[in-house]
Amino acid sequence: MEPTAIVRLQRQPMTTPRGRTSGAGLASVEASVPPAEATRINGTNGSCEAPDLRCLSTFEDATERDTPQRSSCWQEVVRDSVVLTGEQLIRNSSLTRPGYEAIPDVVLVTDSDAQNLNGLFCHEVTHNTIRSYRSQWRSFVTWATARRVPAVPAKPEHVAAYLAERFEQLGHKPATLRVAAAAIAYVHNNCGLDSPCSHPDVKRTLRGATRVAGRAQKQAKGLTADALDAIAATACRQRLGKNGRRESAQAAARRGSLDIALVRLMRDAMLRVSECAALTWSDIETVPDGSGRLLIRRSKTDPDGEGAVVFVSTQTMAALASIRNGAPAGLRVFELSSNQISLRIKKAALAAGLGDGFSGHSPRVGMAQDLARIGVELPSLMTAGRWRSPTMPAHYTRNETADRGAVAQFYNYPRDPREPRQVT
Repeated sequence: MEPTAIVRLQRQPMTTPRGRTSGAGLASVEASVPPAEATRINGTNGSCEAPDLRCLSTFEDATERDTPQRSSCWQEVVRDSVVLTGEQLIRNSSLTRPGYEAIPDVVLVTDSDAQNLNGLFCHEVTHNTIRSYRSQWRSFVTWATARRVPAVPAKPEHVAAYLAERFEQLGHKPATLRVAAAAIAYVHNNCGLDSPCSHPDVKRTLRGATRVAGRAQKQAKGLTADALDAIAATACRQRLGKNGRRESAQAAARRGSLDIALVRLMRDAMLRVSECAALTWSDIETVPDGSGRLLIRRSKTDPDGEGAVVFVSTQTMAALASIRNGAPAGLRVFELSSNQISLRIKKAALAAGLGDGFSGHSPRVGMAQDLARIGVELPSLMTAGRWRSPTMPAHYTRNETADRGAVAQFYNYPRDPREPRQVT
């Protein structure tokens, strides 16, 4: 297999493929040639005369033309508005940064090496994160294109202006702005560029938006034990379908049984929707007393896959047994996507008369509230829900724990605290 020589050249003025003269200079040249020939090309100080070579444009011009694509997780983010070639991104070298005075250097990377790198890069972050970053990055590129400013490398003042516009004119929440900034930083970091989001102006913009709007976010309603009882009592009732026809009793029973098992398991294991969607029957084990143990192989707070084992009640194990119908161990338990899980819980809550505000996060929130109500302390709650930080569980259960605060203890004291303590 013939190696690929990556030749890094000194920065100097050049004419771009669009016929435009720029002072930014070449970042690199890629050539499938022997190392000796690559060194000779490197000595041409930026000229690219060989007909079989593919030259990179300057960083400014690269934002305006299509470039080759390579499948990798972060390449997915910039796919619709690629700003550097896939090979330059893969190398992720500081030698290709603007202004860097490189020395002649040939790096041999075979196709096999590139495939191995891509295979690992694809698992650097989760698919949900990539999906979110891709959406945010597209929005920023659209804004930059309309303003005729480069998306990569982006200037801090442009990023700050972009975030401020989204906050002031579009009403986006600070949490959304933080994700947008993270996406911009992610692309720049993986291009080997300094992140504009590290600049004080961008940080001040985010802090200002947070101070104006506050950090409070809309919270899903908790699907508590009482809400579970209401869903269990109504889940198997016949409903009207999209076509206006009422479903059969058999179809209603199948749907209702699945809804009950879904809500029960998500409450018992305090599952996130992504965790629930990934479960297979092999992850569930029955123990002699009739209860179960559920293996959560990977989660938002466990990206490396150390895994966690949680308790499943006998009632939930019975509900799961009623929907399995001989399914093989490797089959997914609910065979639903994350969005479908959220929609089913929302519909089940509406059918039970619980109102709006329920989502796929509601079972997790509801169990946290039930645990706090019976006196479970925050450290144990964090362990049960696999939280790394106490911030969110404390936020979910603030109403339930208010009666255990300092003032509540004052009024619940067994004697009048104003009476002097009797000395025996």
